[in-house]
Amino acid sequence: MIIYCVSLLFFPLWMIKVSFQAETDYLYNTVGFIKEWDFTNYLKVFSELSYSNKIVYTNNGIKIVSSNIWKMALTSIGYSFGISFVSVALTTGVAYVLAKYKFFGSKFLFSLGIILMIIPIVGNAPSAMVIRSKWLIPTYDNLFLTIMTSNCTAFSGLNFLLLYGAFKSLPWDYAEAVFVDGGGHYSAFFKMYLPMILPTSAVIFLLSFLGAWNDYASFKIWLPSYSNLAYGLYEFQDNVLNLAGGGNAGTVPMVMAGFTIVVIPTILVYFLSQKLIMSKFTVGGLKG
Repeated sequence: MIIYCVSLLFFPLWMIKVSFQAETDYLYNTVGFIKEWDFTNYLKVFSELSYSNKIVYTNNGIKIVSSNIWKMALTSIGYSFGISFVSVALTTGVAYVLAKYKFFGSKFLFSLGIILMIIPIVGNAPSAMVIRSKWLIPTYDNLFLTIMTSNCTAFSGLNFLLLYGAFKSLPWDYAEAVFVDGGGHYSAFFKMYLPMILPTSAVIFLLSFLGAWNDYASFKIWLPSYSNLAYGLYEFQDNVLNLAGGGNAGTVPMVMAGFTIVVIPTILVYFLSQKLIMSKFTVGGLKG
């Protein structure tokens, strides 16, 4: 167990260590302790993590775009929170209805949610081709459209099962108590059941946020005019590590500094939501 924990911590700590190393120190001291510090690696990231006059081919023709680390950060924040909110809202609504109401086709919809867990990720390619097709959506290069239709937002089988189980474990007696007090089905959901499954929703929100924050494929395939931090780093490390067609190990500290900057927001989000995620409480209030 100790060896496993050390293996998990080694690479993040190594990344942080290298981000503070001077280029010459890293070349001859890859794993050892820092002998020559260089804090300018982080300043270089803020100036180098950008691009200008990038040619993008879209369905509407050629576009010239540019971006910098601040634009990428704003895009990452908006994209990640948007994806997470839409994903949790859609999955929570479907899970509640299927867990608490029986109607024609409910079993089929439940089975469909299970099947979605089996579909391989290669299904991304056909969906991307459909979105790109001119006869369906002329302007696929749209951030809002991608948030609403991407695979990160789409109905998640695992998230559905987690929320379905959470709602299923809560008795219908709570809803009946709401009905007695004059409330309706919406009141039962928003005022009674939704607060009870808040820790589960917080976990799903956090996992969706982490997935969206690190999502560079959507920007590479669907959003050529935009760039989040993950995609910016993807191109950044590609450029600085392959200068003039060859490797350049001296630029590794700058790349590691970029990775460290991108990781910090996800750590902050986890610590801010840690109490809610880790909270354990007993749901009660029913009198026999």
